[in-house]
Amino acid sequence: MMLKAIRVKKGFSQDALAQKAKMSQTFLSHVERGKADPSLSTLKRLAAALGVTVCDLVRDERTTLSGGRGD
Repeated sequence: MMLKAIRVKKGFSQDALAQKAKMSQTFLSHVERGKADPSLSTLKRLAAALGVTVCDLVRDERTTLSGGRGD
């Protein structure tokens, strides 16, 4: 998941993004670290807060970094 990379690139702290997406900073931290699985509605709120699509958030980091398909 690209959530943390996008958050940092957009200049948000975890606390600021959590507030904007109406969730706790603890839950956002867990999502970023892969310790919690967000619902689709949570992903939609995060995407809206960051100004990106849900697809952008869930894109495989290996695909984005290598330019490949992530296989």
